[in-house]
Amino acid sequence: MSKNRPRKNNDSRKIAQRGQSPLRIALLDFLTSKSTRETIESIVVAFTLAFLFRTFEAEAFVIPTGSMAPTLQGRHQDIDCPMCGYAYRVSASQEGAAEDNFVSNFVRHITGLVSGEKSAEKLPKVIGGECLNCRYWACTDREAGAALGRPSPFNRGALEVDSESSSASGDRIIVSKFAYQLHEPERWDVFVFRFPGDGSRNYIKRLVGLPGETLKLHRGDAFVSSVVAPDQSVAGELDYTIARKPPFKAVAMAQLVHDNSDQSDILARNGWPHRWDTWPRNAPQAPGGWSTDDHRRFVASGSDSTVWLRYQHRVADFDQWNQVMATAENDNAQKKLSSRGLNPRPRLISDAYSYNSGVVLTSPRMAEANRMAMGLYWVGDLMLECKLEAKSSGGLVVLELVEGGKYFQCELDLATGEARLGIDGEFYDQHGEETARPKAKTNVRGAGTYDLRFANFDDQLFLWVDGESIEFDRPTTYPPLGNTTPISDAEDGGDLAPVGIGVRGAEVAVDGLKILRDVYYISIPPDLSWVRSYFRGPLAADLRLSQKEVVRAADKLLTDKNEWSEGFSEMHALYFPLRKFDDASEENDQFFALGDNSPQSKDSRLWETRNTGYYVERDLLIGKALFVYWPLDHIQLVR
Repeated sequence: MSKNRPRKNNDSRKIAQRGQSPLRIALLDFLTSKSTRETIESIVVAFTLAFLFRTFEAEAFVIPTGSMAPTLQGRHQDIDCPMCGYAYRVSASQEGAAEDNFVSNFVRHITGLVSGEKSAEKLPKVIGGECLNCRYWACTDREAGAALGRPSPFNRGALEVDSESSSASGDRIIVSKFAYQLHEPERWDVFVFRFPGDGSRNYIKRLVGLPGETLKLHRGDAFVSSVVAPDQSVAGELDYTIARKPPFKAVAMAQLVHDNSDQSDILARNGWPHRWDTWPRNAPQAPGGWSTDDHRRFVASGSDSTVWLRYQHRVADFDQWNQVMATAENDNAQKKLSSRGLNPRPRLISDAYSYNSGVVLTSPRMAEANRMAMGLYWVGDLMLECKLEAKSSGGLVVLELVEGGKYFQCELDLATGEARLGIDGEFYDQHGEETARPKAKTNVRGAGTYDLRFANFDDQLFLWVDGESIEFDRPTTYPPLGNTTPISDAEDGGDLAPVGIGVRGAEVAVDGLKILRDVYYISIPPDLSWVRSYFRGPLAADLRLSQKEVVRAADKLLTDKNEWSEGFSEMHALYFPLRKFDDASEENDQFFALGDNSPQSKDSRLWETRNTGYYVERDLLIGKALFVYWPLDHIQLVR
């Protein structure tokens, strides 16, 4: 465990400041601070871009909140997990707009230094968060964390490891104000608009519902009907089709579940089971089966039968991490976790967001932590990424994803380069009839190294090879299969072992293993008559449960398969008719907006009041988000 880094010595700086006036010293100190440099640089960049892009009907915007995270992020902290090394962000938008006000910060700084008094700490303040990858609660301000004392919102040892960080302002983006004059808005666009309830406020969300349809939100997905329902009772009787993302949107909207390159050695040394392992676990391997030295890179040497490597979502909770750290701190302890009464059970993959887990200091002696940030809902739409190194010219590689007990596979023939998709060995057309399995030619042929990505999103299968989307000879979409409840048994793991890689007759190695998931849209009505999508079970108790009780109920639901038939059998659905008007002078077309960070997004689901509709009218559209230009380490196209 790394200890505290020594504080920087400021003696040389103090010597250089001797003999200078307090005002000059204060000004120099303020202008050379990290936050001020970032502010000045961003102002210069913003002015330059404003000058260049105004001519082309574009404008720069600042993201204030995390409703579109991780696609776009508001004020935040960057944290490098001290246990597994995974770099993640947590929201700091709670700290308020004053933190980004250059003038007020300057005045406060000058006043404090000239008077010789230390400025009072501005609260609320974000001082930590939970790692999505290993679930360790880190502290980003050791001084504030130590002042809190026990019980601490952080895991044991958090004040002795280096994870300190400071907050940074939100992403800066360029928005094309001319885009929707050239073509119609499209589903899944990231767009900017004036808020229906207050035209002076700009919002940015993802466009999900289009004029002339009724939108349904159910089990985390969006469904559409081409009929505009006159009321909710009619809306519930319509036929709906799932809204499917194109390949590039599926990649852009996918959210990390686990990066196998970033692992906690402390967990492994103390007996915590690795998430990727040979399957069945602890069973003798066939000759030529999978082997590994570090559980990051796995090698199969040419078994005659199909040998499997599978992922199980085994995450340590807060108390388990504390027990792990207590064992790690005791050099004489030889006990393994299994002998300490811990039960590292596999669980269903959920809609987890590190971004929502910020520990917020509300007073010098009090902090609040969002223990629900790691998800309340099972997400069955998954994506697998890996680097495959084929060392032989033939054999079969199988990529597999499980949802609701259905096995979705992509078979890759190394001898021919052919890819073939299947669902439990079959495939189905949109009428539910068996049909030929989709096939495609790829360059995954013979010895070589290939970047592979396989996904099951929105009732459609996708394959990418070396970053290129593969076109199949027939549609890769499939009809509803009734797989809306997770299934598992001791033999196959099912939804408790939802991702696998199989090999037969090939010598290969795989590493760079990542699991990602689709966005899960939570069904919450605008009147908050229920606050969660669950219709039955303990999580349907809504506001009657404390945060601690919600976390406990979610943990039981996601790990205990005896709870699944009740908890997932029925989920709430929301319906939103969106009118389209041929005569633009009569009415405005209606669009529906959702945030990628559904638990923290105040979007179209929640807007409807006596004076505000749930839709965005056409004349409120500002434009389409193009790319992030600041900060420099987050420059990217907005997808």
